[in-house]
Amino acid sequence: MKKIYVVIIVLFLMLVCLLAVGVLAILSFSGESVDLFGGNKIAKVYLCNEIYFDYSQGNGLFPSEKKDARYYINLLDKLEKDNSVKGVLLIVNSPGGEVIASEKLARKVAELAKKKPVVVYVEDLDASGAYMASVPANYIVAEKHSIVGSIGVRMDIIHYYGLMKKLGINVTTIKAGKYKDIGSPYRPMTKEEKEYLQKMINETYIDFVKWVAKYRHLPLNYTFKIADGKIYSGEDAKKVGLVDEVGTEETALKKLEQLANVSNPEIVEYGLEENRGLFGLTYDLGYGIGKGLGEVLCEMGKLNSKVELMS
Repeated sequence: MKKIYVVIIVLFLMLVCLLAVGVLAILSFSGESVDLFGGNKIAKVYLCNEIYFDYSQGNGLFPSEKKDARYYINLLDKLEKDNSVKGVLLIVNSPGGEVIASEKLARKVAELAKKKPVVVYVEDLDASGAYMASVPANYIVAEKHSIVGSIGVRMDIIHYYGLMKKLGINVTTIKAGKYKDIGSPYRPMTKEEKEYLQKMINETYIDFVKWVAKYRHLPLNYTFKIADGKIYSGEDAKKVGLVDEVGTEETALKKLEQLANVSNPEIVEYGLEENRGLFGLTYDLGYGIGKGLGEVLCEMGKLNSKVELMS
């Protein structure tokens, strides 16, 4: 009789184990974080791309996951809800990106930093929209010779009506709406049009500076002085208050462990690309936060322009 009970118990335990394995497999395929037994984890998130929204379809039979802004926002959301993750180390090597994508990512970092510690480690480049996403973190550590800042806005509009005139090419534009062809490459821009676009750029810039002042706890007037589009070395960024400390990844990790009150945590990495060196050149500043706005204006008014928050 006892043997029957033993067999039943063994079979029951085997069934429980099989069910547990099945649940783990399903959650693993769904991309959900799983930790049945708790534990202390530190998540390393590598932000080594332009910040943008990619709406294109993946190519190939097994397309790789796109590391666009939505990927990082969803990832940070999962880490926020995962109780086993005690803190997030955001390793930044990015030139910035599109306006809305950068703003949404920055808001997600701010939300996460209210729930659990977030430390930014500037490995090489933290400029423009990437810096916007960094400032809500609880602490920022930058390498001494890294590049930080580039807080500013820029719009480039290409005109080639002069070349067209030399080639004998004429364009007739039929429009409804005074500003429908604002920034057209086929004619000079009027003073009124330039003032209108300048107003838009100024509004974006002011919001950016206010964001930095708020999260870096800096006086607004002072922030305007240092946020003139200038890039800073990590050491100089520390002097003006854009980062908290000059140090290494180990420095940042130790600070995160201190803020999270954990020791010897399990390190889990996310977002690391094989081509991580894409922006590895120290002074390659890339595109900038305003790219998306420029593309929208191109579609609306057929502008041949680009708006950037970068050096």
